[in-house]
Amino acid sequence: MLELIFKQIPYTFNLKKQLLIGTILGGIVTFIMIFLQPFDTYRFVSSHKYLIFAGFGLLLSVVYLFCARMENLWYNYKNKRWETKSEIVSFISFVLISSIPIHFYNQVFLNDFFNYEYHGIEYLKHGLWFFQHSIVPVVLILLPFYLYFRNKFGVLIGPESLDEIEFCGINKGEKISIQKEVILFVKASENYVKIFYTEDKAIQQKTFRNTLTAISKQAPFLYKSHRSYLVNISAIKTVIGNSQNAKIQFHHDDLDIPLSKSYYKTIKLALGF
Repeated sequence: MLELIFKQIPYTFNLKKQLLIGTILGGIVTFIMIFLQPFDTYRFVSSHKYLIFAGFGLLLSVVYLFCARMENLWYNYKNKRWETKSEIVSFISFVLISSIPIHFYNQVFLNDFFNYEYHGIEYLKHGLWFFQHSIVPVVLILLPFYLYFRNKFGVLIGPESLDEIEFCGINKGEKISIQKEVILFVKASENYVKIFYTEDKAIQQKTFRNTLTAISKQAPFLYKSHRSYLVNISAIKTVIGNSQNAKIQFHHDDLDIPLSKSYYKTIKLALGF
């Protein structure tokens, strides 16, 4: 039993895939609310009924994406080791966090919240009742989808991958293994990529014929920071400038690379800034 709890499992750290999972889960909730109309919601009368029901799914998608981005901080803190126990804690946290805005949304749009005098303890009691009779049943329906898609889109980084990364080029013989901790960044230029790393305290580089996308798959722990750059978060000293003219500064020789506006928030979040 303990082996199962501590078993390492795939983790979905990619923003687009996290967004896709959130959209799928939200779509399932929307389907349930519109077509099945559980919990006596069929009695609800409004000219915007289906739009309001769809709001439950949209809200769940937003909360899932928020929780997933917060998970990335924990994932990095755990040195990119995601275990069954982590998945359990993550799911429980997602359920508890999402139940708060969903209950409020339900009270505002379905139960006429602003025209009814709610007292704090009364609202709390109703929230607990709502969680037990509404949230839990829906969660049980979502659970298999939640687990399936997170596993399907997830990446399993084994112990050997945490220590050494093997980069391969398109041309025969283009191959190099580099310790993960010494990798700084990867720069793309036309049909080539340059991998920058440190060796004996000096900055080295290796050029391959390949694409940035292919290198990203070979080293999924690297973050995209610019259309032409992948960066190792652990090698970053700080981010200087605002989102319009930001640069990533490394610990070595005041080396820096550009940070585009598109990836500014992602990098800052990964760094915990």
